[in-house]
Amino acid sequence: MPVIIKDIRFWIVAFFLIRLIGITNPPLEVSHNWRQTTVSMAARNFAEADNNILYPRIDIAGEKSGITGMEFPLLNYLIYLMSVVFGYDHWYGRLINLIVSSFGLWYFFRLVKLHFSEQVAFNSTIVLAVSIWFQFSRKIMPDTFAMSMVIAALYYASCYFGEKLNHKKQIYQLISFSVMMMMGVLSKLPAGFLSVLLLIPLLHGGFSVKKRMVFAIALGVSLVPSLVWYFIWVPHLVKTYGFWHFFMGVSFSQGISELMNHPAETLKMFYDVPLKFAGFAIFLIGIYNMVKDKNKWLS
Repeated sequence: MPVIIKDIRFWIVAFFLIRLIGITNPPLEVSHNWRQTTVSMAARNFAEADNNILYPRIDIAGEKSGITGMEFPLLNYLIYLMSVVFGYDHWYGRLINLIVSSFGLWYFFRLVKLHFSEQVAFNSTIVLAVSIWFQFSRKIMPDTFAMSMVIAALYYASCYFGEKLNHKKQIYQLISFSVMMMMGVLSKLPAGFLSVLLLIPLLHGGFSVKKRMVFAIALGVSLVPSLVWYFIWVPHLVKTYGFWHFFMGVSFSQGISELMNHPAETLKMFYDVPLKFAGFAIFLIGIYNMVKDKNKWLS
C-alpha cells in the first residue's frame, strides 16, 4: 500500500505548484471571463490613470470616466503594487489570489484542527482543496481571496476564545481577527456570511461577559468599513460619476417576497447547487457511517 503523506503543508504546496501551470495565461476560461477582466481593468487603471484606491475605474463606461462603485479593490490594488515594482501584467492577479488562497487552506486546516482532530482537519482540507476552491483560487477575482481572510479571522477568533491567553496575546488575537475580517468582507461582501459562526462563542455562557463584549466590539469595528464602503461610498460613486457596475441586490422586503414565492428554487440553491451529485453522495455516506457507529455528534 502506498504511504500517504500526512503533512498538510506538503499537499498545500503541491496544489500550489500544480496551479502554477499556465499562471500567465490571459483571463480566458470556461467561465468568469468578464469578471476577471474587470478586476484587471481596475488594476491597470490604478497603474496608468489614478492610483487612488477610493476611485476604482473600468473601461466599459463609454465616454464617462469609468469611475464606479464596485467591491473594495484590495486585490486590484495589490496587482497595481506589484506593477509598480515589476511593470504591469494581468497575471499578477492569478498569482496573488493563489498565494492568499493557499494560506487560506492552511488556516482552514488549523481552524478545523482546533475544534476536531488533526485527521478530520487533514481530510477536510484535502476535500476543500479539490473542490471549487481548486479552480477559483487561481482566477483574477476576489472570491477565495476574501474567504481565505475570513477563515483566518475565524481561526484567530477561536484562539481568542479557546485558549487561556495573557493580555498581550489576547490583543494580538483580537487585532489579527479584526484586520482579517475587515479585509475579507471588504473584498467580497458575501464572505461576511461566515461571521454567523461567531454567534456561537458570543452566546456561549461559558465565556465571561467581558470577554464576549470586547470581542463583539472588535467584530463591530471590523465590519464598519464594509458598511461605509458598500452602503455609503459605492452609491456615492455611482451617483456622482453616473455609471452603475456593481449590483447591490434588491431590498430585503423584495428579497423575502421572492424567496417565499419561489420555494422550490430556494430549496434548490441549498441541496442542488452547493452539493450536486458527488457532494450529496458523500453527505449520505457520512450520515450512514454516523448512524452505524452511533456517533455522539448525532445526539
